[in-house]
This record gives sequence, C-alpha cells and structure tokens, in this order.
Amino acid sequence: MGRWLAPLVGVVGLLTLVAGVVWAELDRDTMGGVPLVGVGGVLLVAAAVVAASVEVATRRREALPRH
Repeated sequence: MGRWLAPLVGVVGLLTLVAGVVWAELDRDTMGGVPLVGVGGVLLVAAAVVAASVEVATRRREALPRH
C-alpha cells in the first residue's frame, strides 16, 4: 500500500501547494490561499515520511538472512 500512497500524497500536496500560491497571488484582498499553501506543505512532508518509512521497512525485510 505504501508504494503507491507516497507518490499519490506527494502529487496531491504539490497541486494543493500550487493552487494555494496561485489563489494567494490572484486574490490579494483576502488571505484565503495561505492556509491552502500550509496544507500543501503538510501533505508534502507526509509523503516524504511515508516514502521513508516504506523504504526503511523494505530494507529491513531484505536484510534478514534467509534460512
């Protein structure tokens, strides 16, 4: 599950980040896009954590000696 979850969360995070930046630039009267940028950043960090945990779990499993 983790192999496809990290790229999916990363793509959603990047799209959210870009949408928030565009919204914040186009609508200068309100701060509506700023929370969206924060959500995109959090999703990118979450994707990196998921990818790292899957990589660590995969390496540990392969490092065990075979009997």
